[in-house]
Amino acid sequence: MWRNVLAKELKFERPNMASKRLILSVLNSTATKREAKDYLKKYNNEPIIVNHCLLFIRGLHSINELTAKKLSGSIKRLRMLGLRPICVIPPTPFMDKEAEMLDSMVTSASLRPLHLREALTRTSLGTYKSIISSNSRLFDDTISGTVPIIKPYVYNESDASEYLSKDIVKFMTHFSKDSSLLIDKFFILNTIGGTPSLERNDNAHVFINLSQEFETLKKNLSDQLHKLQLRQPDSSNLVDRMRLHIYDDMITHKEEELKEHLEDMELMNSVLSNLSTRSTGLVTTIKSASVFKDTKNPLLYNLLTDRSLISSSLPRFKNNRRLKVETAILDEKEEQHESDFSSSSNKLNDAVFDTTVFKKGVDIKVFNSKLLTQFNSIGLPPEFIMKDSDLPPYIGLKLDLQKMKNILDKSFNRSLDLSHYLHRINNNIASVIIIGDYEGIAILTYEGPKEKPFVYLDKFAVLPHLKGSLGISDIIFNLMFKQFPKEVLWRSRKDNVVNKWYFQRSVSVIDLSNDLGGNDQVDSNFKMFYYGDNNSDLESFGNKDTLQKRLTEFAKFIRDIKPSWEK
Repeated sequence: MWRNVLAKELKFERPNMASKRLILSVLNSTATKREAKDYLKKYNNEPIIVNHCLLFIRGLHSINELTAKKLSGSIKRLRMLGLRPICVIPPTPFMDKEAEMLDSMVTSASLRPLHLREALTRTSLGTYKSIISSNSRLFDDTISGTVPIIKPYVYNESDASEYLSKDIVKFMTHFSKDSSLLIDKFFILNTIGGTPSLERNDNAHVFINLSQEFETLKKNLSDQLHKLQLRQPDSSNLVDRMRLHIYDDMITHKEEELKEHLEDMELMNSVLSNLSTRSTGLVTTIKSASVFKDTKNPLLYNLLTDRSLISSSLPRFKNNRRLKVETAILDEKEEQHESDFSSSSNKLNDAVFDTTVFKKGVDIKVFNSKLLTQFNSIGLPPEFIMKDSDLPPYIGLKLDLQKMKNILDKSFNRSLDLSHYLHRINNNIASVIIIGDYEGIAILTYEGPKEKPFVYLDKFAVLPHLKGSLGISDIIFNLMFKQFPKEVLWRSRKDNVVNKWYFQRSVSVIDLSNDLGGNDQVDSNFKMFYYGDNNSDLESFGNKDTLQKRLTEFAKFIRDIKPSWEK
């Protein structure tokens, strides 16, 4: 598929034909056309720019020879794909042994290990200077195939001594600051995997937007750790107190895991704060990073696509249960897509459950006023301005209607009739989710009968140059599902290229040109997508007839919504 697309893009000399074959093979099986072009633009079309990754490895001493050999192969393929690792070892009693193992692995990968003992300097003024903040020739093309190996030693300039930094978060924060190198990735490999998620049965979070989630997740992990450290039995009963004693080793092990997860979160937040907003972090196990198959190796997959092995906005119950409605209104083609999706997901290896992808991310703001006024919005047309006496005091986020219109115009490549649109949604706004400075937006409204309205995703837009990057779409859908966990609906044109993505996040889809009951059938170019939590207390769940009636009622309202685009 990619051979013709990439023929003019890949600029390899004859000795690098193995690299060309690897890239063609992996892109053919993992990447979309846009992802392939983004990868080629970043790693091939600008040979003057050298891309690096920080590869932080924990617990290397515990792996066997076969796993070490496979990890060596992953390091080699990272280099072949255009990413240059800078390896860092944490301060442990096994640090020297792990450095020797890394030396051997890098050598086995036909690369040259370069041990840097004092990669961080503490100046006489008390400030820190990293070796990657200078224009050192160690990191350019003058020394071919080198892979730096760094132990966390600090050179103290004031007395010409050195010391081992035991605070690895502080070390990595200073080490990654003011880098003159382009560090595109920060990979942490360990034996316990990514940040655990209660929603995923303690498997790893798929994606974390640090700007939005860091403090909350850090508190959750800290609370769990504190609870374990208290060592309090469930009751004063002898059995409960004995159980606490019997499982003391297991509890201690869990404590150590939580401490490591917390430290990995701190490392990700600190390091990514020093790098470009486009840089990506990833935490996974050494075992998963050693997977030979490129399409299931999280490091290589993320390098080529800048995303996780699965999408973070997929409903957690998606593969367990799918709501069924009559085949008369269910789209049969989409049903086949669901079958394909489920079978492919079940074949994914443990890396899916072990891996968390991180971005420093984007700021998220939420506007929750039902009614737009001159006090909670900017750029409100005069016809919607109300008398001051009719309005309660307002303190909060103001919705910028011109910026809202701008992102909708650019995303849909059409001009929104703002007055017509506001006449329809005003006083029916459920929520407006705003990403960054109106780089992404979701407008949700209340639709349907006044006595029993439903939540409808009326507009969903991302600026064209950001589509597929920064995880904006996943962030919006995740937040939308958290805000409205019981049910959300939306519609999309039948020829929309993202319909399969939408389908994977829904539990039912209806072709709105079908007969919706009572000979109510009109031509429509839309499909309606329905998301509902099967764990909710809605009466419709578990009752096929009630659900069908409810979806049919929704479909009629959604089908008849008039667009607000200028003609």
